[in-house]
Amino acid sequence: MFRVHRLLPAALVAALSVASSACAATGAFYRYEPPVRVVDQRAYTRGYEDGRVRGEADSRRGRSFDYSRHGDYRDADAGYRGGDRGAYRTLFRQGFVAGYNDGYRRFARGTAGNQAPVYPARYGSPAAQAGYRDGYEQGRDDGRDGDRYDPIRAPRYRSGDHDFNGRYGSRESYKREYRAAFEQGYERAYRDYWR
Repeated sequence: MFRVHRLLPAALVAALSVASSACAATGAFYRYEPPVRVVDQRAYTRGYEDGRVRGEADSRRGRSFDYSRHGDYRDADAGYRGGDRGAYRTLFRQGFVAGYNDGYRRFARGTAGNQAPVYPARYGSPAAQAGYRDGYEQGRDDGRDGDRYDPIRAPRYRSGDHDFNGRYGSRESYKREYRAAFEQGYERAYRDYWR
């Protein structure tokens, strides 16, 4: 009996050590798993940088504004390292178009900061095209009126479905693309106004 009482504390300590190691290992796994937002931002940032470089090069060479001529835009998989490929490609293309627009405008001859935006003929999806246009107009108006920078307070941004049509796909996907493009257009116009 004396022997069992001496072994019981040792067995209890061993069991607690194993349990705490398992808990620590599980916590470490989740701690290092990349959040979805980081992946989304990486796709957009990579697309933006690639688009900016291509836009600057096209503008310097006097080529017409056309981001869709580039394989990087069509493939939209540069930097892809797993996850939802479709979502990555959508965000990459949004970034590419915004970067291309900024790069092209930076070196285009005769462009002034207060001119109308360069609207690409095919700015991504209909949601992105409508969002960019609406955001640009709202940003221009807010800059001209001296309002603070705040694209989210705009009614069209909040609704996110201006010009929505059921044949474009789901309303939620449309809103996501519309709002991302709205912010880009707003930022471009607001910044151009205060240059």
